[in-house]
Amino acid sequence: MRIKYFLIAAVLLCFFSLFQGMGYCAITTQSKTDITSDSLMVNNKKNIAVFKGHVVAIKGSLKILSSVLNVIYTKKNKIKMLVATGNVHIIKGKDNITGGKAVYYNKRKIAVITINPIAYEGKNKIAGKEIMINFKTGISTVIGGKKRVDAVVYSNKSLTVKKSPVKKK
Repeated sequence: MRIKYFLIAAVLLCFFSLFQGMGYCAITTQSKTDITSDSLMVNNKKNIAVFKGHVVAIKGSLKILSSVLNVIYTKKNKIKMLVATGNVHIIKGKDNITGGKAVYYNKRKIAVITINPIAYEGKNKIAGKEIMINFKTGISTVIGGKKRVDAVVYSNKSLTVKKSPVKKK
């Protein structure tokens, strides 16, 4: 039974290290991840662990909240995919992404947030049908749907329009 819980902890540590910008899976005894939920079900035959009910996962300054977190892994205990559903919030510092579903594909190092996704950075926000983050390239893509991509960006400098001096004749 302890092996199952170690596997789940190892899988989630890899997931959280990715969001901290490391881009690879490294487990050390010094890092700590706290995960709370109303229930946990592990099915080693199907290679899935399911956290349900008010899921809160915290590692350092990264916090992930969702109703359900599914961890799908290989027979060699490597992450294949993570699926967070229901009121998903991914928070790190001033950055915050919300949506109804977030899927992380470990092999491709891509996270896709759907169902009304909105990304915030301080006051700035961007919304679309889908937000895709490629951790290999560092490129994020926002795709519009029926509604177009909607971005609100605040400048640190105030914009002023200076009138050209009027030349007297």
